Amino acid sequence: MAILMQLTLGPLLAMLMVMVTMAQPTHLLSLLTSGQGALDLEALSSLLNTLADRVHCANGPCGKCLSVENALALDKPDKPELTPAKVLQSGFIVRLSAAMALYLSNPEGTCADIQAGRWASRADHFLALLESPEAMTPGLNQLLLRIKAHDLRQPTGEKTCVEVPQLLQEVVEAGAPSSPGPVLAALLDHVKSGACFHALPSPQYFVDFVFRQHSSEVPNMTLAELEALMQRLGVGGEAHGDHHDHDDHSQLGREANHQDLVPLDALNNSSSVWDTVCLSARDVMAVYGLSEQAGVTPEAWAQISPALLQQQLSGACNPQPTSPTQDQLSQAERYLYSSLATLLICLCAVFGLLLLTCTSCSTVTHYVMQTFLSLAVGALTGDALLHLTPKVLGLHTHGHGTEDFMHQEGVGPQATWRLLAMLGGLYLFFLFENLFNLLLPRDQDPEKAGPCTHSSHSQGGHSHGVSLQLAPRELRQPKQPHEGSCADLIAEESPELLHPEPRRLSPELRLLPYLITLGDAVHNFADGLAVGAAFASSWKTGLATSLAVFCHELPHELGDFAALLHAGLSVRRALLLNLASALTAFAGLYVALAIGVSEESEAWILAVATGLFLYVALCDMLPAMLNVQDQRPWLLFLLHNVGLLGGWTILLLLSLYEDNITFS
Repeated sequence: MAILMQLTLGPLLAMLMVMVTMAQPTHLLSLLTSGQGALDLEALSSLLNTLADRVHCANGPCGKCLSVENALALDKPDKPELTPAKVLQSGFIVRLSAAMALYLSNPEGTCADIQAGRWASRADHFLALLESPEAMTPGLNQLLLRIKAHDLRQPTGEKTCVEVPQLLQEVVEAGAPSSPGPVLAALLDHVKSGACFHALPSPQYFVDFVFRQHSSEVPNMTLAELEALMQRLGVGGEAHGDHHDHDDHSQLGREANHQDLVPLDALNNSSSVWDTVCLSARDVMAVYGLSEQAGVTPEAWAQISPALLQQQLSGACNPQPTSPTQDQLSQAERYLYSSLATLLICLCAVFGLLLLTCTSCSTVTHYVMQTFLSLAVGALTGDALLHLTPKVLGLHTHGHGTEDFMHQEGVGPQATWRLLAMLGGLYLFFLFENLFNLLLPRDQDPEKAGPCTHSSHSQGGHSHGVSLQLAPRELRQPKQPHEGSCADLIAEESPELLHPEPRRLSPELRLLPYLITLGDAVHNFADGLAVGAAFASSWKTGLATSLAVFCHELPHELGDFAALLHAGLSVRRALLLNLASALTAFAGLYVALAIGVSEESEAWILAVATGLFLYVALCDMLPAMLNVQDQRPWLLFLLHNVGLLGGWTILLLLSLYEDNITFS
């Protein structure tokens, strides 16, 4: 009989042990901390079903957007084949936990992200926002508030709900680092177990906070501490008959006015989590279980008074000054670095003297000018589209706030690549037009064809239209027995160089220097605005914008100087006018630094600068490039491509990797 019982109980015990082993749930935090094991498809499917059953949307059902295929796609760009084996390793748990937390807090938005294929990038963006120790606790509190708003499971009876301090404590006890990944994994473990979440402090917390303000050993608050507390609140007056210790009270009151009196405990303390959280009136009523319809009764007012005292004492709802990030400059550094950058840009105005050094028709000077011209077009359009446009649209910021993390786009480099595709379309048509002109050459007078000849016949009116096209009909030089050079062209039109007496000028030609100077002054003022707003944003943005402005100002100023000489001005006067128009950049710079202190004003100034850069590059400089006629068209075509692609490459690298640039 005993042998029969052993034969019968043996398989039953083995089956029972197998069932217990199969029923044991998989804990994500354990997988993450151990670094061993994996999450099989059955456990993953069960987790997804649990999440879908717990959430609800305001406009009805949230829809069935969670699938095993979408979850597997978080780990790899392509969708792997589904196999019954354990396929999700422990390293996958961090991104999975962040992605699932986003679904619990915003199911509708997450479903839209899944359909758009940006669920993984949004999860990485969320993890990056919580990475800072100062931002993790407030961010987790806000996450629990949003999860609770979409949670169908409400706390019943005396069941204790999970709070942020409990999650932090569990991570510490598990031996995991205090980073967002393990905390979110612990959060999902509680979701799987059916736990509820509590995202507001207990009523006793407010009383404890007030009594934490005094440091005496006795549990009760002394008279002196009460007076100091009332002085901080701005209430009460001096008691009669207490003049003998007035000085002591005043000193205590002055000490109590300091902002650092609140002793904040460690983060795993349940009280310290709420010390810097600003609660709304609805939150306060929810803490004490008051109905919004019934309102606050006189008896309830005595209950909520500690909460109001705590909010006043902690200063949680007071506007906090934003601390500058690593790449932001102080006020003095903004003025110093931006002034140096603007000074270097203004020195382009005196580079026109280089034109006087060519004693013969220097093809090198001509080709260098054309390379700078194409580099300016590349730098201007690249800065406008790749660098400034994301900042204007709020796609690339350096802030670390967590208040609106659910609404921020996890754009990553996708926006940069799409904007680069816009430049690709521009470059495609640039190649098409150039190759068309090269393969089907236009009729031209061979006597006038040379390295300094342009086919444009602009009538002027805009400074850059004149300065970049040095041979309009009005300024055409008289025919010479020999072929003229760039230096000859300047010398023959400059009274100070060859002609002792001034030549006769038309009224249009007399007005031309003033039009050039006025147009350049306005343009340089706008350049100063752009540089100032860029340095107010960050030193990296200031560097990129200064580079773009310098690249397009150098050929502009050289061309302006030559155009002023063609208009009959002396070298000294042309240099002074060119320098005077360049100095207006300082006026724009200091105006931008004075008003460009907020992100809103920065965005508007940079938006105007973006339009200015695109107009100058595409309406002035690009036509000047396309209309140049040269004896070596293929060499000119090569140099134009080098300049364009070089400018775009510099700004593309800066846009992609500027966050990795740091001061040594």
